Amino acid sequence: LGTLPFITLACGGLQLAMGVARGGGITKYVPESVIAGFTTGIGVMILAGQLPKALDLTVPAGLNTVEVVQAVASGIGGTNPAALALALGVVGTMHAAPKLHPKIPSALVAVGGATAASQLLGLSATPIGALPSGLSAFTLCMPALPAAEALPSLCGTILLIYAMTSAETLLSCTALDRLRPTSYKHNPDQELIGQGVANMTAAAFAGMPVTAVIARSSLNIKLKAHSRLPSLVQSAFVFGSLALYSDVISAVPLSALAGVLISSGAGMLQPAELKTSLAEDKYNLGPYLVTTCGMLTMGMAEGIVLGCASSAAKHLVQQRLLAGGGDWVVQAAESRLKDPPPSPDTRKEA
Repeated sequence: LGTLPFITLACGGLQLAMGVARGGGITKYVPESVIAGFTTGIGVMILAGQLPKALDLTVPAGLNTVEVVQAVASGIGGTNPAALALALGVVGTMHAAPKLHPKIPSALVAVGGATAASQLLGLSATPIGALPSGLSAFTLCMPALPAAEALPSLCGTILLIYAMTSAETLLSCTALDRLRPTSYKHNPDQELIGQGVANMTAAAFAGMPVTAVIARSSLNIKLKAHSRLPSLVQSAFVFGSLALYSDVISAVPLSALAGVLISSGAGMLQPAELKTSLAEDKYNLGPYLVTTCGMLTMGMAEGIVLGCASSAAKHLVQQRLLAGGGDWVVQAAESRLKDPPPSPDTRKEA
């Protein structure tokens, strides 16, 4: 943990340098079927990850998505009815409020209502709990340079975290471009620059590396947000909550927040790019399934790598089959040209 600020600073510096060098465009080479699998995989991971909170169950840390579902299934008997009711209420409000009026802040109304119900009715749902409060929670802690003998081992860790956080950010942005109903396209270089600056700033407060996540952005899309204002409001709200209202935020039930994320994750299970990808080539279903299953059973990075590898293998096989079929067609045509036409006597015998 002592080297975490340095790792965060180094990751931020690499991301900033990559963005300035215009290296963010590498994601345009990721197949659309893999992006579709990534979107579905994230949606399932969000749903599965929030199930324990929605049911008020405790599961071991470090489990993959399949293991989380298995743990929830085995402990389903310990479900907290109050937590489940709050989660279902939030999900229902998230879906019903926009139909009443499109400008109703459904997430805020749902979470606020769930918190009020929990407090007024004395429900036993687990809250967020104690949070750091006041400006004293924000303490500058400049990263210290590790010992020279520790640098070689840290380099591998830094590169791995840099690659994973950068890939998640860029793929999330690419997936969000397809979820948005507008023609807006993100600038991958600008995303890396922003992420790099954020990580370098986080390092100054002894923070860990940050990455863009699709959950909050998909919620913004669900609520018809089209500008940078929601991000600014969210940042100000998080800062203000910790500095001024940590006692209020600590009372929010975890199951209510789980309901918000479940509602967002459910909307990602059938990404639009899957239909486009399958219309282009029905065999794109293979990389899509490999990406999704890899993310759910092994992890996000592993699923993306396997998906890209399976897409490349599919392309090579198709090219080989196409080339082989073309040679066979040419050879068959040549043999027909070389064979003399049958004589009238031969035709009569036939």
